[in-house]
Amino acid sequence: MTISRTPRRAQIDTFFTCQHPEQFRIDWRGFYQRAEILTDQVRSRWDHELDISYGPSEFHRMDLYLPNDRSGGDRRPIVLFLHGGGFREGDPTLYGYLAEPFLARGIAFASVGYRLTPEAFLPETFGDLENAIAWLVANGATRGVDTARLALSGHSAGAILTAHLAVRDDWLEARSLPRDLIKAAIPISGVYDFTDPGERREFFTADSDRAAASPLRRITKTPPPMLVAYGSDENQPTYGTDSARLVDAVRAHGGTAELLELEGMTHADTAHALSDDSSALFQSVMALFARAGLGSAGQRDEVRPGLVRGSS
Repeated sequence: MTISRTPRRAQIDTFFTCQHPEQFRIDWRGFYQRAEILTDQVRSRWDHELDISYGPSEFHRMDLYLPNDRSGGDRRPIVLFLHGGGFREGDPTLYGYLAEPFLARGIAFASVGYRLTPEAFLPETFGDLENAIAWLVANGATRGVDTARLALSGHSAGAILTAHLAVRDDWLEARSLPRDLIKAAIPISGVYDFTDPGERREFFTADSDRAAASPLRRITKTPPPMLVAYGSDENQPTYGTDSARLVDAVRAHGGTAELLELEGMTHADTAHALSDDSSALFQSVMALFARAGLGSAGQRDEVRPGLVRGSS
């Protein structure tokens, strides 16, 4: 097993939600503390390489988790996960705990960071993840990763990034990458249209191109198969309405997509659900992976409470 040096820790005390807990109904400090404890436990059980640099910024960091049994020499499919935090907080080092159910099924997992505000705003932020994926394509094979079987997922702000990269192909062409590089995409608890200048002002500067930052306005290819999930107890109805709009837009452009409402789940719960192999979210992800040919994902178990609206 890979033994890492003392891992870098997220500076949770500097996070906006932890400094202003009275503004939120979710205990985000508790969320992050739990994530850190669970991630430490996963690192004690699985091979990993931490704090990989893919660019010049201190935020250009990636934590890679690998199945322990790689004796056959086969490269493994991989899930890239993009964290949330409203583009002003978050750290990839907190999300290793999401890797475990994937690792148990022979799938590698990377938790990827990106520049936050005020260092970068949308749509500039998208370029960070484009570079991260290009880095992984160039360097993944030596780490046991098969980037021809790559899935992309993200929560909240990470869902926006996931959707944006999945529905565009200009960045792939610019880097001479295959147009079908992303084999499946799972945006979780995201919003996908920012053309209303009164919404989400913290994501943008005064002269930002809001349309260019809106996945719903930037579909330039047939997207890969998608699972678009949100919680029934999100703090705003926009998460559900935008998720439904994204599914409709993907289908209108010839793609397949499912809409998954996670019953009783808050914005924090939907992130945790990805680590629970009994959840409706994880089971639906495994079913999507099986259809997309992303390794041996095992049999789909009985779906727990959640509403899956079918693909087309």
